[in-house]
Amino acid sequence: MSKIYRGFTLIELVVVIIILGILAVIAAPKFIDLRSDAELSVLKGMQGSLKSTRDLVAAQIALRPENLSSNNRSFTLDSGENIEVRGEYPDGRWSSTFAHIVDFDSVTNLASGNECPESHPTAWCVREKGRNWFNNRGYSSERGRGFVIFPQGNSIGNNNDEKCYLYYFTPNRNNVVGLGTQPIVELDLTDCS
Repeated sequence: MSKIYRGFTLIELVVVIIILGILAVIAAPKFIDLRSDAELSVLKGMQGSLKSTRDLVAAQIALRPENLSSNNRSFTLDSGENIEVRGEYPDGRWSSTFAHIVDFDSVTNLASGNECPESHPTAWCVREKGRNWFNNRGYSSERGRGFVIFPQGNSIGNNNDEKCYLYYFTPNRNNVVGLGTQPIVELDLTDCS
């Protein structure tokens, strides 16, 4: 008795391929959208870290006022590192303050330029901005300065920039004694895809 082996017919294979194609079209957008969801989650995590750091530094200054410089512009951390402060909060400068007190390995400081190109070696860029940048976007009418963290491939150069970033803004003058106004740590997710 010989066994007869029977395979799939051409019609059965075509039907299976069509069904797989339909499933791929339905499921693909859900997987493609994971990158933007991940970016939003990272931005929200960085926001929480910056808020915590801001509050912890303010608490350290309150506990150790002797580590505050005579002109109230810098503070010496327990590690011996000096950071800039405004109104006894961390100053809104990335390079001289936050680069020393947060550990964001995937963030690179842009010393110039306002674009984080797709070819950039890290996923995120940070750019220090003065009061005018924040005022032009309606975030503040105060004195001060801050920085903006934004994803690779975005730009923050003009008023038509992609609004997908985290910003830290210290609205205090350099030599304010006391806590002053609490720095703003907010997200603008208007154009996040």
